[in-house]
Amino acid sequence: MEHRISHKGMDELLKQLEDDYVKAVKDNESTTVEGFIEKFLYDSWDYNEQNIDKIKSVLSRYKSGEIYQRIFSSAFKEMVDHLQVKLEHLDQDKVYPVLHSNQGASLLVAFVDGLVIQYYLGVYDADQLREMTPYVKRVILQALRTEVDG
Repeated sequence: MEHRISHKGMDELLKQLEDDYVKAVKDNESTTVEGFIEKFLYDSWDYNEQNIDKIKSVLSRYKSGEIYQRIFSSAFKEMVDHLQVKLEHLDQDKVYPVLHSNQGASLLVAFVDGLVIQYYLGVYDADQLREMTPYVKRVILQALRTEVDG
């Protein structure tokens, strides 16, 4: 994987969040991109609802400088790398060209994290996100079909 980092000295809570994320990606036993993304979305809403205090704590410590930007960024990139590998494996027929680009998994995460931020801000609650999931899944899958330039 491209972004392997040393976890020595990493904030324990950040390490736990990273481990939980990697485990969720690995444990998602869906055999299709469509199934994976649906489960990924529901898992994201559930995880964030159950762990909001931990996530807020990590973000607060990052903001205050207790967690260095390089460490935080590296942990995030490593999580995205795991997702990228999984998605490329599921899309061997390359139905979703975006997944095979350098930004594939990152774009998916940006979309999901944008909704998570709206959850944190109170725009949506977890139940609303769950209700929106079938539509959100269709939107994401359509976006992932976009041909990659170049």
